[in-house]
Amino acid sequence: MPKYRNASVLRRLGVRLVLFLSLALIPVGLLGVLQTQEVVHRIAIQSEAYLADRTRAAARAEREAILRSIGAAHGLGQMVLSVGDSDPKCTEQLSQFVASRPFIKTVGFVGIDGIMTCASNGHTFDFSRRPDWHELVEDPRESVAYTPYDPISESPVINSIVPVMTSGTLSGFVFVSQSHETLRTLPEGIEGAKFLTFNDEGEILTGREDGASVAMLLPRDISLESLAMEVEATFTANSRSGDTRVYSVSPIIDGTVYAMGIWSQQATAPGLFGLPIPIPVFPLLMWVTSLVVAYAAVERLALRHIRKLRHDMRQFGRRRILPSEGSKDMAVEIEEIYDTFRATTEIVIRDEAELEQLIHDKNVLLKEVHHRVKNNLQLISSIMNMQMRQMKASEAKMALKRLQSRVLSLATIHRNLYKTQNLGAVQAGELLEELVNQLAALAAGDHKTRIDTRFDSMVLYPDQAVPLSLLTTEAVTNALKYTGSAHGVPAWLKVSLIAESPVTACLVVENSTGTEQALPGDEMTGTGLGNNLIRAFASQLGGELSVEQTDSLYRCTCRFEIQSFSDEDAGDDALD
Repeated sequence: MPKYRNASVLRRLGVRLVLFLSLALIPVGLLGVLQTQEVVHRIAIQSEAYLADRTRAAARAEREAILRSIGAAHGLGQMVLSVGDSDPKCTEQLSQFVASRPFIKTVGFVGIDGIMTCASNGHTFDFSRRPDWHELVEDPRESVAYTPYDPISESPVINSIVPVMTSGTLSGFVFVSQSHETLRTLPEGIEGAKFLTFNDEGEILTGREDGASVAMLLPRDISLESLAMEVEATFTANSRSGDTRVYSVSPIIDGTVYAMGIWSQQATAPGLFGLPIPIPVFPLLMWVTSLVVAYAAVERLALRHIRKLRHDMRQFGRRRILPSEGSKDMAVEIEEIYDTFRATTEIVIRDEAELEQLIHDKNVLLKEVHHRVKNNLQLISSIMNMQMRQMKASEAKMALKRLQSRVLSLATIHRNLYKTQNLGAVQAGELLEELVNQLAALAAGDHKTRIDTRFDSMVLYPDQAVPLSLLTTEAVTNALKYTGSAHGVPAWLKVSLIAESPVTACLVVENSTGTEQALPGDEMTGTGLGNNLIRAFASQLGGELSVEQTDSLYRCTCRFEIQSFSDEDAGDDALD
């Protein structure tokens, strides 16, 4: 059933049993957790220390090379201040320095205006147009950066930049460029590890892999700049390639350069009994095993029998299929419930059979009542017909004919109630269509009126079907009586029952008017009884009656609400 299919998971018996079993196993689980917590903590500390040591050791060569460059930059800065950056001796000294150190590509001094006037290769260059130059002047500090293409050495280099100060005032910067290839001397991966270095701005300086491969190894949601801290850090995260890896970050030059080791999770996680299973999984395995064993016992002893009982109940509720015999391995308590349910189904089947017989008898009796009433009304109509044949006065004959049409409309209602499956309601559209056809047949045989109908499908109870049919009878009879035509246009009559909404309907009877009468020989006189009856039946129907008349049209409209069956005889006073 939808109600229980969408019920909360916590309301299911199996889930509740698992929860209670989990509570029962909490003491055992806590004991296992407490025993392994200390071991896991110690292993984690040792693992972090191990990874940090291996990371620093892997970046030792880069650290020494960069420190040499920074130290050389400090010494060369003092030389430039003493000689002067525009003196040819400055360029000569820098050239000699580079010639004696093959690992250094170029050395130069850049003034605060961004113009390099003293360089080891004798070239000049304007750095003031670089986007990061003004930031460097505003915050002068030691920095190390990777340049994929250095315009001075025309190759990728690692630049060590040191500010040159005179009495606390910035005079310029000395940069020492080392070949990037000479610094890519990191060792091969150790136990699945990869190493790289980066600066405080998160820029990768060195790494054994190429740029694209290194980028895929970095943590997905953590930037390198945020990892540039003065303390060591070890953490586990998903890489950009989607793999879970362990990262170890250590500062190798305070505030400037950092080393990162990237390890596979399997290579760093302590195993269980030599297997690649984390140690904290052991108490979890104990808990899961205990739950599985306990749940299997409850499943065999109770849950499967309860599901069978639920299935049999649903089958009986939907299709009245009697439950089968219970299994022999049922517990006594469940077997007793099952036997009680089987006995209940037998009682329900017997009571329903008796109830169906009572309903059948009632329907037969009700159909007989409608049938007899219909026959009596038709008998009365036949007597009226015999009486009309003996009458000579046309006015009396016309009055008796009008009365006969009303009697036949009542007979039609009872005939429809007799034929319908639901003896308490009738299809209003079918009823009115039969009434209109019947009234058209009772009219003069040579009438020239064209009759159009539209009847929407709707179901009405007798307390509305009776006044609606009588109202239609009077309205159509009046329309047939007074229908006329003019200028050679044929006379017409339209009868419509429109369902405007699920709870409102509208009956419309309209006819053409004119000087030429559609029913020859019918006097255009009346007593007004038809109009009085129309208003009375509209009131009994609970509708709103409106009449519209022009030179060529007469329309009678009645809007009413579709109501449920009422035992009260609301229409008795309407005809008084």
